[in-house]
Amino acid sequence: MDKKTIIISFVVSCLVILLTGGTYAYLSWSSSSEQNTIVTFTKEAGYSCSANGGGNITEGDVVIAPTDCTTGKHVIKREITVNPSITDINMPIYMDLWLNINSMGTGLSNSNNFKYSLTTSSTNCETDVVSSGTFTGKTAGDKVTILNGNTYTSTTTETYYLYIWLDKEETSSDTMDQSFSLSLGGQCTNEISTEPNVPVLDTGMIPIVFDTSDSTKVKTISASDSNWYNYDEQKWANAVLVTESSRSNYLNTTGVTVSELDILGYFVWIPRYKYKIWTTGVSSKGNEQEIDIVFEGKNIPKSIATQVGEYYTHPAFTFGDTELDGFWIGKFETTGTSDQPTVKPDIISLRSKNISTRFATALKFAGGTQSDSTITFTGNSTYGLTSKTDSHMLKKREWGAVAYLSHSRYGANREIYINNSSKYYTGRSGGNVPGSTPINGTYTNQTSTTQYNSYGFYTWDGYLLNYNTNTKSTTRDLNKVASTTGNIYGVYDMSGGAYDYVMGNYNNTIGGSGFTTLPDIKYYDLYTIASIRSCTIATCGGHAINETAFWYSDTLNFVSSNSPWLWCGGEAMNGVNTGIFDNNGEGRVTVGNDSFRVSLLHVGV
Repeated sequence: MDKKTIIISFVVSCLVILLTGGTYAYLSWSSSSEQNTIVTFTKEAGYSCSANGGGNITEGDVVIAPTDCTTGKHVIKREITVNPSITDINMPIYMDLWLNINSMGTGLSNSNNFKYSLTTSSTNCETDVVSSGTFTGKTAGDKVTILNGNTYTSTTTETYYLYIWLDKEETSSDTMDQSFSLSLGGQCTNEISTEPNVPVLDTGMIPIVFDTSDSTKVKTISASDSNWYNYDEQKWANAVLVTESSRSNYLNTTGVTVSELDILGYFVWIPRYKYKIWTTGVSSKGNEQEIDIVFEGKNIPKSIATQVGEYYTHPAFTFGDTELDGFWIGKFETTGTSDQPTVKPDIISLRSKNISTRFATALKFAGGTQSDSTITFTGNSTYGLTSKTDSHMLKKREWGAVAYLSHSRYGANREIYINNSSKYYTGRSGGNVPGSTPINGTYTNQTSTTQYNSYGFYTWDGYLLNYNTNTKSTTRDLNKVASTTGNIYGVYDMSGGAYDYVMGNYNNTIGGSGFTTLPDIKYYDLYTIASIRSCTIATCGGHAINETAFWYSDTLNFVSSNSPWLWCGGEAMNGVNTGIFDNNGEGRVTVGNDSFRVSLLHVGV
């Protein structure tokens, strides 16, 4: 049976409003009539689902202050009843529920003590817990999964209780004068949800997490630790490459702080998935929508779509004749030099090289060389990668895979913020979408309406830079970062910064690329059409071209005989036309405002 998915969204809690100050945060929560509404999922063949997220709050306001949640005082409590109706008594269905973060005060987002638990106990937040956690690092547009793939059979009814509170351990005044807004979202399917494929690590790759409680510390974590990543919570898997001399200090460790001086490159895992086709033509501004993504294993038959509503295995996960579990993308635009490339934040990106030089530079991470059209890898001990890894300049379909994942429930699911550094510093942010961040809205002592400056406004880890300098202020807001997830775990520089050349080419036209022979076809996307209106699912599906054309007013100029190579993302000074869905065919290949990205694939046995 084909998978059928039903999406819901209904209010769980309304805006939390400050009542009074003091040593701790005092917030109020009020019920509303909307919260007592029973919302029914759209009915599909064989089953339907409904959910009641209302009621069970005592009359009057609930004052939130640091508390022991087991006392029931100062705790938001919501009763959530789910009621699947299945006409086929032999059909199990599977349900996910999550909290949409509509808004979240910075102090609460930075706290480790703003908590939730979902239980089957109506009296105790710590009894019969189904899921629990914190809202640390969560910002508007993020999601927190509270049910994942729970199984229900014919006419099952289940009642849960959601508790939200500020833990008694909270002592920081930063949680005062805060507010938040949450709503409940859900998914009901007749096919079990699949987890993303486990990231594939080569010998020298170090899995990491970020400790942002005191500045930003990169820390090692075991690849088997469940805290390494959680795509349901927009926490994508990250890994680093480190210097050969330091590598033994970090391999097979957990909780060890990795020195920034030792890091040669940051990479982010993009797991294999299929996505639901929403158009076979050309999209437009105003038709932006959440992209329905389902993770899948590489050993199951690929989904081939021909029409709207069908699922299509994203083509980025097929490399020549090899099916991939996923791929690693450089977290930032490439930095360093052509001979010694790196992928690091807060550094001017590597630019002004022709495409063949960029391509050769990307090969260096895994010791690759090109002879005619053949690429050979021998590994590179400097970076710790073996011949089992293929490193190359990002293809257009790989850019599209990251863009689609970003615009799904697993990513920011909105227009991502712009890197507005006109000097092309990596990882920088304007703190808002392109065209929406004037200096006089960021620095109160400025009157300029310019939306960029030399260094950008925010660092990759959320620090406001002192005006038009490369020095951090003490102000920090992780909500402002410009990544594909809206948090520190995503991919940066995909909107603004420098233009990013990708391996997307018109009709095998070498042009001024510097190639004498193009590499094997698996290293670039070939377009033999010169108009996006000629795109089909087979030729452009998943490439973020026609399907996302003009989303958020992003520029779209396709390849042609005169402009045979594609670049993506726009640049810092392009304002509203910049974005992750920006595409430009270009004939000039060394213009000073263009960079590129690196992709790593595990292709060895």
